[in-house]
Amino acid sequence: MKNRNCTILIPARMGSSRLPNKPLKEIAGKPLLKWVIELAQNINFEASLKVLTEDKLIKDFVDSLGVQCFLTDKSHKNGTARILEILESIDSDFIINLQGDEPLVNPIDLSNLYEMIKSGDSDIASICHEVDNLVAEDPSNVKVVFDMNQYALYFSRSKIPYGAKTFYSHKGIYAFKRDTLQKIRFLKSSSLANFEDLEQLQWLENNISIKMLITKNKSIGVDTQDDLIKAENALLSNNIKALICDIDGTLTNGLVWYGENGEELKSFNVKDGLAIKKLLSKGFKVGFISGRDSAPLRIRAKELGVEFVRFNQADKKKGCLELLSEMKLGVRNVAYIGDDESDIPCCSLIPFSFAVNDCHKDLKKISRFHLKEKGGEGVINGFIENLNLLSTNPKI
Repeated sequence: MKNRNCTILIPARMGSSRLPNKPLKEIAGKPLLKWVIELAQNINFEASLKVLTEDKLIKDFVDSLGVQCFLTDKSHKNGTARILEILESIDSDFIINLQGDEPLVNPIDLSNLYEMIKSGDSDIASICHEVDNLVAEDPSNVKVVFDMNQYALYFSRSKIPYGAKTFYSHKGIYAFKRDTLQKIRFLKSSSLANFEDLEQLQWLENNISIKMLITKNKSIGVDTQDDLIKAENALLSNNIKALICDIDGTLTNGLVWYGENGEELKSFNVKDGLAIKKLLSKGFKVGFISGRDSAPLRIRAKELGVEFVRFNQADKKKGCLELLSEMKLGVRNVAYIGDDESDIPCCSLIPFSFAVNDCHKDLKKISRFHLKEKGGEGVINGFIENLNLLSTNPKI
């Protein structure tokens, strides 16, 4: 990504009071900062990429990734101050400040932000998304109000505007004109910025325009351990491309009947069948695994178009690994649903694992998520509902 016209800068610091050593905290298999760097590397426009930090450990880590990193002064209060320190080393006309704790930003939003600042309609461009009343109550969630042309009028930690039913949460991601940053360096202090502890109010008070990009992507900034867990769940769900599902006790209620001639009979839920076909229609891969083998299992798999199957599989972990190999996917790209002790190895192997409501007590301890549905009562719909709730970019 080499282009003098735009540079993406990622400020990252170790000294977070609520989550120490935040940039190097592991999340969904890799350090938080690496997720942010990789999303910046996957944008659809050309830009230089650099990281700004006050910490040698972070610099060494970023250097190991082959990305340029600047060591900046430890006294800076925010990312903008770090950018101003190294601004003379950047020769781009436009600069994007991408926070190092935002691993779930949609690269398309960065592209749209870049197009917005390039248009020349504003001095700064930034991002916001709609939130509900409960989220708006949180003072750590900064709200923004804007005019009919999407120019910011005010930012606040209070719930604004009063009496509204719809609120917009501001993401601290900015696209600057280079000249604007030069102006910010010499701005007069702002009482509003001091009251709210929001630097962008200083810019507004000094007649610097900020145009807002409204996105549907509700990314999660990582500031606390709880945020880390939510972001990890979202990162995992965003990357799920397949589902492996146990059958007896999961897609059925676990009961077995025998016909007059001794043939095995099972009851399947039509809702699960429709949900599986929905997954397949969206490009998902679906696999079945069972410690048993019978005609009803094979008929059901064939009827639904499920090609990836392992029946009579005593070692379910081995069966899962074989299915993953056939699907050409890794453990972080697949979800698993089970109900009993025999599913524990699979739920231990696959991070995005679910247990049905009436599961074995030991499986409940191991699985990451718990469905409200019991086995045979529409668990696939429950899985889809959870997948969409956890994801910042629902696909089903």
